[in-house]
Amino acid sequence: MEDVQHNAHKKYGISAAVLKWIAVATMVIDHFAVAVYWQMPGSSYEVYYVLRKVGRLAFPIYCFLLVEGFFHTRNVGKYLRNCFLFALISEIPFNMAIFGSVFYPQGQNVYFTLCIGLGALIMLERYRARYEVRYVLLRLLVIVMAAYIGEVMDVDYHAQGVLFIIMFYYIRDMQEWIRNTAVICAFAYEVTAPLAVIPIHFYDGERGRQHKYLFYAIYPAHLLLFGLVRVCLMGVG
Repeated sequence: MEDVQHNAHKKYGISAAVLKWIAVATMVIDHFAVAVYWQMPGSSYEVYYVLRKVGRLAFPIYCFLLVEGFFHTRNVGKYLRNCFLFALISEIPFNMAIFGSVFYPQGQNVYFTLCIGLGALIMLERYRARYEVRYVLLRLLVIVMAAYIGEVMDVDYHAQGVLFIIMFYYIRDMQEWIRNTAVICAFAYEVTAPLAVIPIHFYDGERGRQHKYLFYAIYPAHLLLFGLVRVCLMGVG
């Protein structure tokens, strides 16, 4: 089989579930740095910097997993619904943890980024096999509008976060070295984010032991915890 069949099971590798745990662990470290550690008296910038750089691995993995989930789910509408539901649930905890305020309209949590990206994938997939000029232009319009919505809504990672999701969609069936190069180049603005290609490279196409709603719930749950700690340390806006 050609390398483009990247979902063919590898003899040795890690499942989607393991990838999720890697993303969760690095994300929690990142949010701990912002919400708790940096608010503590006597916190060290060097420690804060290291924690944030560890956290940079999370988003590329989440983008990759969203695209994989899109292709493997039996009900993409339900997938989008769940993302949107947890986007709503997560907003106040996100505001508290990241901005120290219950209401902060200038920034929206990453579930909104994932929702916009997933919505774009649904539209792009609908016209994927159509190569007439009007469909090419339509797909381009979908990409531009999705990025614009992400920017206007001030979602986490803004327009580029939505474009990263779309990038993973388009490179999914390319040769592995091309995929890895694309990811490294796209995330090169962060020192450590390109390292996410390492666990992604070892993805074996297996789902692994899934804890579906646990993975959804970890995001708002840890943000709420960190947000409450931040309120105790700094007060709330």
